[in-house]
Amino acid sequence: MVVRRRVRPPVPQEPADPRCDYVPVPPVGYDDDGYPIEDSVGQNQKHSLQTTDWLAAMRDWCLRHGLGDVLSDVFMPYRRGQRNKVVCPDLMVALRAERRDDRPSYKLWEHPTPDFVLEATSNSTWQADVGSKKRLYLALKVREYWLFDPAGKHVAERLRGYRLRRRTSRNGPVDAYERVRENRYGRFASTVLKLELCVVENDLRFYDPSTGEFLHTASESFVLARETNAERNRADSEQARADREEAARQAIEQQAETDRKAAESRIAALEAQLQALRQSD
Repeated sequence: MVVRRRVRPPVPQEPADPRCDYVPVPPVGYDDDGYPIEDSVGQNQKHSLQTTDWLAAMRDWCLRHGLGDVLSDVFMPYRRGQRNKVVCPDLMVALRAERRDDRPSYKLWEHPTPDFVLEATSNSTWQADVGSKKRLYLALKVREYWLFDPAGKHVAERLRGYRLRRRTSRNGPVDAYERVRENRYGRFASTVLKLELCVVENDLRFYDPSTGEFLHTASESFVLARETNAERNRADSEQARADREEAARQAIEQQAETDRKAAESRIAALEAQLQALRQSD
């Protein structure tokens, strides 16, 4: 009998640029396996508002279409056993992931690879965003990688998208990122999300070509919800007034019917008395 030795799968290759390695900034929070889930690096207000708007728009869109999960500024360890192999996307969409609101981190050996990643460039991150992170997301086979620079300081066109494509080379097929081209409407199509991205007044917006409308940001959703509640309250007040008027009308009609029946009873009694008097005569 020939005993075949079980062959282990190949160990994933390291990213091309070691600058992807996560350097914790104390104080740092770790999970039970020693992987980071938070540190002391904060966001400036503009960046925080942007990611909040993106998260609100995409979570609402995915919820309405029953698609996966959306995460913002959540640590994503991508090499099991190597605790410094961690990245923290500004926004990522995993269409095949289970939707959860309590994720401390997103470990790639436990969850599907994100289909869509968006990074906002800054003075401190732009070199990694356009270089090492791009190579990392390509190695991880993220289907689309997007960069947003509202000032156009580090990305001249302010919004740049890359789409994963399989190319043929001398050594066989290889994965590569190709640039997403602007359409005739000045927007960039995401085939992953079936949405279009564009810059409106220095803000990144998601446009749904199927409805011809932009996805609502967090602030717009709040205003819309407040207006909807106000309209609902007005409608409820009008309905309550109409119900009161209807109840009053029905009460009047019921009283009139009661009075009519009482009058008919009195008339019948008088007619009976009159008939009795006639008979007695």
